[in-house]
Amino acid sequence: MCSKRPDIVIAETDPPLLGVLGALLKWRWNCRLVYNVRDLYPDIAIANGALKNRFLLGLLERANRLSYRSADCIIVLGEDMRQRLLAKGVAPEKLALVPDWVDCESIRPMTSSRFRSQFGQSFVVMYSGNLGLSQQLETVLDAAALLRDESAIRFALVGEGARKQWLVDRARQLGLRNVDFLPYRPREELAESLSAGDLHLVPLFPGAAGCVVPSKIYGILAAGRPFVAIMEDSAEIARLARENSVGFVVQPGDADGLARTIRQAAAEPAELAAMGVRARQLAEQRFDRNIATRKFAEVLSSLMNGELPPRAQPHFSASTGSL
Repeated sequence: MCSKRPDIVIAETDPPLLGVLGALLKWRWNCRLVYNVRDLYPDIAIANGALKNRFLLGLLERANRLSYRSADCIIVLGEDMRQRLLAKGVAPEKLALVPDWVDCESIRPMTSSRFRSQFGQSFVVMYSGNLGLSQQLETVLDAAALLRDESAIRFALVGEGARKQWLVDRARQLGLRNVDFLPYRPREELAESLSAGDLHLVPLFPGAAGCVVPSKIYGILAAGRPFVAIMEDSAEIARLARENSVGFVVQPGDADGLARTIRQAAAEPAELAAMGVRARQLAEQRFDRNIATRKFAEVLSSLMNGELPPRAQPHFSASTGSL
């Protein structure tokens, strides 16, 4: 069955070679191509050590350069990701920043719930998400060890993943009675579980700034909760925390700094509550689904009209030539 020739092909970065298929379809149909970059390859594979084969790394690099050259517009999730692409020689006028989004109707702040009640009056430091290879959660356990004698502070690691059993075993070896491992909550209970944390943790492994923007941050903001960005200063979420006073920034691997930050946050409930209010306002004003999807639609509309993508930054210059 033949399908109608499209005006625009949209390709994402997962799986990593999907951009090449988008380039081929653009050539086949003589249409426009939007490359929606969710993860930057091969940069992210290098940063987390998931791929070390030089041939495959080179293949990913060449494939993505082809995708960048072929794309009429490249959508990125943050300024750090845009800067990485500029450094690769991508023409700045191709780039449009459209962040991820959250449904602020389905995720709202909750002051109490059955999920929260299990922690009693404790100050709950929460990580919610994949307990996998890339999250650097050993730093969180090291910080929990430093705070083991502060009975008012509890850590909740909510989720599943390839490293969960390793983390459970490590916590047991360290004798951490202040750490709870809890299963994923159903999507319809996400507001309840996210609201149960007094302070959330958003870790990013070293070297990953600009390769990925963890999407968990948007649910945390919608739940009206402050967070600690455990990542490099240049990362998008670290910048978000600083510029909007909705969180703290700690360098990757700095367990001492993380423990100090948690202790400080627990001691200042009024300031923490104010951060939560600002977090919810930020979600509503910038990251609500209706706002972000409208930005995405603006990009497509501009492309169809032969205009530059909205919020492209032509005053930035790449460090090398243009693709």
